Amino acid sequence: MTETSSPSTLEKLAKRLDSGNLHHALLFHGNDLNELEMQARTLAGQALLMPDESHEHPDLFHLRPSGKMRIVSVDKTRAIISELNRSSNQGGAKVALLHEADRMKKAAANAFLKTLEEPPPSTYLFLLTTRPYSILPTILSRCLQVRTTEQNKHPTDADWDEWMKAYAEWIRLMLDRNKLMGDRITPVFAAYGLAERMIALIKQKADKECKSKLKEFARDLDDKEKDAMEVGIRKGIRSKFLRDLADGTRKIALSQPGESLNVNGIKLARIMANLERNAGLMEVNLKEEVAFENFWLSSLRIWSSK
Repeated sequence: MTETSSPSTLEKLAKRLDSGNLHHALLFHGNDLNELEMQARTLAGQALLMPDESHEHPDLFHLRPSGKMRIVSVDKTRAIISELNRSSNQGGAKVALLHEADRMKKAAANAFLKTLEEPPPSTYLFLLTTRPYSILPTILSRCLQVRTTEQNKHPTDADWDEWMKAYAEWIRLMLDRNKLMGDRITPVFAAYGLAERMIALIKQKADKECKSKLKEFARDLDDKEKDAMEVGIRKGIRSKFLRDLADGTRKIALSQPGESLNVNGIKLARIMANLERNAGLMEVNLKEEVAFENFWLSSLRIWSSK
């Protein structure tokens, strides 16, 4: 069963909680880990009767990925299971937040499965993921799925808006065959410039968010968890940029003169497939510089083709 998370959905979940009818295992999934965590924490706060300004509670437990590879280890999984099987510290409910639950390897997932099937009394398990398809079916089948929506999908970002304007100009140049015949060098240098600027924007945004997150949670994280958080934040920021890049590319291509719409539509489909392929390669640790260079050089060939 899946529910779409919105303020009204969270209110419904809170009412189920108050009436004692809330399912013990919720899988929050969507595109933004920050949004997932915010909504899961809101519900956890209600379960634990936490003041609005509080972030932590003795009966709120976290299971996070560790290390550069961001793996949820079986040892840490067993440790949190042990905590959940103890009596509540304050005599009420217990809540466990499993951050990036898709990072659980099979051994960790299997160790967690029994607790998911037979949780201790008054215990709630909130799993967070941007990749629900990577979670074992045995885990998925035992959770109520809550799909979150981004509340502020397109915040104002002057740097990104400026970049998108330069990107739109580059695409229009690539589609102008008369200009291309007179200058084949400028588009190539412009492509490299766009790639370098995007990488710089990702780093800038990720560094800012890492600094904020680590300041908030540093005392609760070990070094390996800090490493995993930094990598996860960077990947999340990059994912946002790539989604906006895909949306922007569609709008630019489809806004061109009507007589070229069919041709541009075919080119757009190839560009989107190319973007998806390179995004996938970055997820398996291909260097960003290499992936973006490949994307823009391939895009250059596609847009400039007849």
